[in-house]
Amino acid sequence: MSAAPPRLTIAAVVAIALLFLVAHLYWLPPTLEDVDSVNFAMGVRQFDVARHQPHPPGYPVYIAIAKFSTAALRTVGVATPEVAGLAALSATGGAAIIVAAFVFFRRLAGDDRVALIGVILFACSPLFWFTALRPLSDVPGLAVAFVALAALMAAIRWRAPWSGEATRALLLGAMMAGISIGFRSQMAVLTVPLLLLAVIRPGVPGRARVGAIAAFVVANLAWAVPLIALTGGPGGYLAALGSQAGEDFVGVVMLWTNPTPRVAIFALLNTFVLPWDSSWLGGMVMAVALVGLLVLLRRSVSAVLLLLVTFGPYAVFHLLFQETLTVRYALPLVPAVAMLAAVTLGQARPVASGVVTAALAVIALFHGVPAGAGFARTPNPVVSAFSEMKLMAGASRVAPVIGMHRRVLTESRRAREWEGQLPGPLLPAPRDYEWLELTRTFKDSDDPVWFLADPRRTDLALIDREYRRTRGYRWPFNPAVYLGGGRPGQVDWHIFESPGWFLERGWALTPEIAGITERDGWGPHRQPSIGWIRRRTGDALMLLGGRHLGGASEPPVRIVMSLDDRAIETFEVRPGYFMRFIPIPASALGGEPIVLERSSHAKLAVHAEATAPGPVPRVGLEQFNLQTADVVQFGLSDGWFEPEYNTTTARSWRWMSESAVVQVHNAGRDVTLEVRGESPLRYFEDVPAFRISSGSQVLSETRPAADFTVQVTVPAAALAAAQGRVVLTSDKFFIPGERQGSADQRHLALRIYSVTVR
Repeated sequence: MSAAPPRLTIAAVVAIALLFLVAHLYWLPPTLEDVDSVNFAMGVRQFDVARHQPHPPGYPVYIAIAKFSTAALRTVGVATPEVAGLAALSATGGAAIIVAAFVFFRRLAGDDRVALIGVILFACSPLFWFTALRPLSDVPGLAVAFVALAALMAAIRWRAPWSGEATRALLLGAMMAGISIGFRSQMAVLTVPLLLLAVIRPGVPGRARVGAIAAFVVANLAWAVPLIALTGGPGGYLAALGSQAGEDFVGVVMLWTNPTPRVAIFALLNTFVLPWDSSWLGGMVMAVALVGLLVLLRRSVSAVLLLLVTFGPYAVFHLLFQETLTVRYALPLVPAVAMLAAVTLGQARPVASGVVTAALAVIALFHGVPAGAGFARTPNPVVSAFSEMKLMAGASRVAPVIGMHRRVLTESRRAREWEGQLPGPLLPAPRDYEWLELTRTFKDSDDPVWFLADPRRTDLALIDREYRRTRGYRWPFNPAVYLGGGRPGQVDWHIFESPGWFLERGWALTPEIAGITERDGWGPHRQPSIGWIRRRTGDALMLLGGRHLGGASEPPVRIVMSLDDRAIETFEVRPGYFMRFIPIPASALGGEPIVLERSSHAKLAVHAEATAPGPVPRVGLEQFNLQTADVVQFGLSDGWFEPEYNTTTARSWRWMSESAVVQVHNAGRDVTLEVRGESPLRYFEDVPAFRISSGSQVLSETRPAADFTVQVTVPAAALAAAQGRVVLTSDKFFIPGERQGSADQRHLALRIYSVTVR
């Protein structure tokens, strides 16, 4: 057995652990942030695994200790004792891991400096720093597991002859391994392989082996027997476990069920790079760790084998059978990466290794600390929305109808149970068709409608934006890194106040809507696209745009528009893009006086007719708006391509050609045009000239070398002279087909994320 570490090293480890604990106790979160943490909090109030309080397998040891921490905080008047009690366990567990990890690293590598560097890198790693604030079982369970690993490694590394101290280390490791599973079942994959090695290795007395096995079994029985008894016996527990297993595999992308290169690559990135919140930092740490693996292999094959026995099974289990988007599941592997990186840094002279270690630690904290501070001051987005909805309903004494996107509805179910009843009835949320529930409500009543939307969804483009207020609820950090897989996620709260129009079936305003329309067999070339216009006493102006999707040689298509089954406009469009403003007289929308017996909304129908023998060519209706004539409107006209959307980044865009037109109805006023786009250097070697003009007047000319936002004022006189046309031009474009060897002959100049006119 190696000599004890120097006092200065021990003091440094203790100081790191204490600083970590104080910082995390100072920054405890204000609300529960995930469905799992809600389950844990409900389990603290009333333990019932069958009702997912908490979810199976039950986490009995964790809940038992959380009951004590929660009760203690309640007695001193903490406002949210369940939240603080669970989060305080994570903070305390994080400090304990630092000490236990140092002991484990030192026993494994046999080097105090390497162990200290490893602890510093691990303690500062963004994922560990942040997860130690979350009211979840991950960090407390890992703390107990690392105590077990440290004790087991001491027993394995014990030099002959065997002694009573070695037996005590083995028994402690076996007992803590069993207890760790009662905190978090995945800890079995982390601790049991090393326990088996410690038991079967040569030189271990038979009594020590039997004692270790007995300690492990007794530790498991100590929590398993009460757990099963409280869940209605073996049958009741198995039923609860089966229901959780079914939920765990629904909609989960794992390598075992999706063995594709893409899934494998993302699994590796999510596991080894994303926990560092920076591809640069994560890549550097991984490179240094791989060098450390080679160094350790040259110095001590046995140390590498022990490292593989300890972390290898969990790595395989995690990569194959867990959803790696839930980044916290990768936390047990971060210590292994930190230790291997420390092996490399430990080869340098003390001053050099100290400087590099400090630099990496500061960079890591630069990412993790602001995220943790933001977490401490920001309530869960959905909880914030619920709280403000209740406050507004109480202050205004309204009982709104409440709708949600399907994801928000299902993922917020436990949060709603925890937070209490919402201030109004909930609409159904049929997947992909939630907006139709809103349109039915708008037609049937004038009650206020509040809607909690998934920010990644785009179906609400089918409802008039002029009559809604929106507030977004976001985390002030990258949730993909720190809360990856967390539910519920970020939301938008929309308040609808008698929208002037809303559309139902057959439209293509966004890629999502176009996909639903095509899937369901709608579209104006098949059957009329339907919308509803609120009746009004004045004239209005309608914007309609879209594309004739036929080939260049196909005949024109006749677009026929009607209100209340009376034709109001007919025009022909040739293959390609079309957009026009259509005046709507007051008489078509109700006139004066409005006939009370009639519906409060006029039915809009748009259909396409063939102008030559044969089937009607496909038509997509991609733009729509209707406002009174004194409201500014705009549409994208010539030179634009179809809308596109990335579901991963939740970003939408359109490509513009070398010349693209924004058609503006400015109601006689100056307007401000804003264009946001992607850096052209992603597809051009040189920066293009990007010009905005109206008629003969050049409003702006820039050469964007990065993602850009250009704002210009367009004078009313210039717009009048140019018949409302604002032209965006680029002196560079490319043809995708020439680069990719495809048939795509579009002229692509710039990828534009948004165009707004106000």
